[in-house]
Amino acid sequence: MQKPLLIIGNKNYSSWSLRVWLLLKAFNIDFDEQLIELFHSSATVILNEHAPTGKVPVLVYAQGDDKVTVWDTLAITIHANDYLTNLDVWTGMSKSNTNSNTSNRINSAYCQSIIAEMHSGLMGIRSEMPMNIRATAKIQPSAACLSDIARIENIFADCLKNRPKDSYLFGLFTAADAFFAPVVLRLRTYVDASGIQLKPMTKQYCETMLNNTHLQTWQEAALNETRVIKEDEAGKLLSIAGVLAS
Repeated sequence: MQKPLLIIGNKNYSSWSLRVWLLLKAFNIDFDEQLIELFHSSATVILNEHAPTGKVPVLVYAQGDDKVTVWDTLAITIHANDYLTNLDVWTGMSKSNTNSNTSNRINSAYCQSIIAEMHSGLMGIRSEMPMNIRATAKIQPSAACLSDIARIENIFADCLKNRPKDSYLFGLFTAADAFFAPVVLRLRTYVDASGIQLKPMTKQYCETMLNNTHLQTWQEAALNETRVIKEDEAGKLLSIAGVLAS
């Protein structure tokens, strides 16, 4: 099979691109990537060719009548699980073990549910705390944003109870960790600067994710980007890291 091409947006800002990129990396799916500039005319030709919605991310492979095009982060996740890996993205286990006991089915169902919840909701934190990896910024969070943070903390606590200190949400890395990775980065950008208090378990999970090798690779690339996209900037900027800091 031809190596898939993943088309993504600016790594400093594109949370949806990060989710899929991290998922493919974590599940050992070999792919090429093509980065486009969000909200820039240079991206139009590429998006018109590959993305029916005109948005990133989009995954494409093969050619002509055999060409496969998958858009939307959740759709790409499902497609990757079905066709591109021998591991089960909902549990992190081999597919042969996924249905071996009730616990695995429960974890799979929970994983899919919180991913769908993130995909379709939690708009308060997503709108008020846009992903901005290189920034430290202060916001005045609304009640909706604080409610979303509380809900996310409850999800983390429920998933991580009775697990080791440095565990991912379901023990092994799963699609849920990929989907909540931008949340971890959002919390780092805005929470301390805005005086928002997080539970110790939330802080520990954030630390676990920030130590993930693939997530660190993404962040390093983000810090080397120079473009500032006003549409994705929020709050009062307190500091900035990376090449723009010098």
